[in-house]
Amino acid sequence: MSGVVCDLETWTERGRRSTDRFVMNFRVQVELYANGANQVLLVPVEMRGYRFDGAVAEGDRIRAHGRLRSGTLRVRKLRNLTTGADVSVKRKKPIGCAILIVLLVCVVVVAIVLWQKYRSQL
Repeated sequence: MSGVVCDLETWTERGRRSTDRFVMNFRVQVELYANGANQVLLVPVEMRGYRFDGAVAEGDRIRAHGRLRSGTLRVRKLRNLTTGADVSVKRKKPIGCAILIVLLVCVVVVAIVLWQKYRSQL
């Protein structure tokens, strides 16, 4: 889908564990030509994540692909045709949290083993 950005809004949501999630919400004005007449559709678009790379401004022409949920197109990446920039949203990867937890467990296990060894030498 491609069209012109209008009604652009951005805000920050406080997430779990005091992490901020950024939200960009706008509508894309899509012009269609069908049955000899021009039609204009306004498609709601939403991007949300922990970091944005690139920028979109009111009136920019964009091309976006994503999933349609509850009437809103949810996108992770779009192309700003006005500036030539790629705009993307970064999400936290659950694997990073899992690796951190595994490392923490390993540190605790090593600490317990060393503590037991130390106590047995006394």
